[in-house]
Amino acid sequence: MARASVGRDAKPPRPVRIGCDLADADAVAESITAFGERYLSRVYSATERAQTGEAPVRLAARFAGKEAVLKVLRNSSDIRYDEIEIVLDADGAPWVRLAPRAQQRANAEQLGPIAISLSHERGMALATAVAMPDYQPLH
Repeated sequence: MARASVGRDAKPPRPVRIGCDLADADAVAESITAFGERYLSRVYSATERAQTGEAPVRLAARFAGKEAVLKVLRNSSDIRYDEIEIVLDADGAPWVRLAPRAQQRANAEQLGPIAISLSHERGMALATAVAMPDYQPLH
């Protein structure tokens, strides 16, 4: 099998980006109890709240999803939770919708669409986010 030669100035291929996170439904429930609407409106969109029925375990899955997306975006300390939305499509599958500033970050990182998988069991929620590199020429 022949290998492509790599010059000194060649840039390495951009890898797939993966982020994952766990969230505790009890911690989400405690935040709702302690901060109520202030917490809910700062972290979750109206669509996320409606689709989850504000059930703590389902909100925890969305929270884990937002954290997983932040890990994919990297250097994302300026991106707020409400700029990442985890919503369900017509078939009930979750997908990521980014607000303009978060989408600009994804574009700057040369990422394609971000896929997401959510799960929850026994009070814990898990999310995994994956983004393929957008194979546009590097500048």
